[in-house]
Amino acid sequence: MASASAPLREWLIIAPDFPNALEKRLAVRPKHLEGLKADPETFWLWGGAMLEEPIKEGDTSTPKMKGSAMLVGARTKEEVIERLKKDVYVTGEVWDFEKATIIPFKSALRKAL
Repeated sequence: MASASAPLREWLIIAPDFPNALEKRLAVRPKHLEGLKADPETFWLWGGAMLEEPIKEGDTSTPKMKGSAMLVGARTKEEVIERLKKDVYVTGEVWDFEKATIIPFKSALRKAL
């Protein structure tokens, strides 16, 4: 376990959903989003759903989601794994955690839409 003085590092996470998990995802999404607020502000740097296809202009239907991509700030990969395993998307069997990829990352640019 890294000390509290160890530098924060960036980690890119690709978390695919289990097949046909959209209904579960939508059911636990409010709890997932609420849970993110309990983490330090420096943990979740950006994140969102990966889509099967782009959203068409004017389309208000639920997009076809197939997983999530996130960038987090943590001292170690183990810290990332520990947090993700507690997420309702893992415990609620939305993300297929066994297929998730956690990659050390270094941002060159980050900005909101």
